[in-house]
Amino acid sequence: MRGKFLLIIITQPTNSFSIKNSKLINMKKICVGIISWFGSMLLLTEYATAQHTNNSYQVGQKVEAYNVGWYKATIIEVGSGDKTGYIKVHYDDYSSSSDQYLKESSIRILKNKPVDNYSAGPRKGNYIIQSYGGNIYNPLILGYFDLNNGKYKYYDAGKNLIGSGTYLYDANNKQVIWQSGELKKYNSTAAFEISREGKTHSIQLKRGTPATNSTDSK
Repeated sequence: MRGKFLLIIITQPTNSFSIKNSKLINMKKICVGIISWFGSMLLLTEYATAQHTNNSYQVGQKVEAYNVGWYKATIIEVGSGDKTGYIKVHYDDYSSSSDQYLKESSIRILKNKPVDNYSAGPRKGNYIIQSYGGNIYNPLILGYFDLNNGKYKYYDAGKNLIGSGTYLYDANNKQVIWQSGELKKYNSTAAFEISREGKTHSIQLKRGTPATNSTDSK
């Protein structure tokens, strides 16, 4: 009896250890397999990103780049190495100090689309006057104005009424002509532009100082 009892005491821990050890080995194999799978997925993702970047974009290509809003830009470098998946752009009509790398998701290729209808001129509503001073990162809000059928009201940055005036729209030259009031101090005429498939109407009071009205902003 003692021999059998002693055998049980000796062999049972041995079997338990073997089972636990076997489970531990299996868990290690599973973990190694999972890590290997994730590693493979990351490599495939990086490869796909690199291929997409190389195939989709070229230096000198005209695109739109997102920085607070969408701006027309030109690609000046396609990222590689640690910059893979990034595109360096130069914003049209801005200085080189605004050049920057952006993720590929912030770049879009200009689409062929119908020519915007300029015949009606700038729509009625509130326009924000901003000054970029050669840099698009921190534009200053200079004031606002409301357009309404040939008349406008002008407000300072605190939205205090400064004055009013009148304007005409020259459809042939795509220009707003300020006939009277505070806005005439910028220039007597201002170029009018429609962008973002009609969502944004811009009036260029002077270089680097646009006034914009967008349907998707408050």
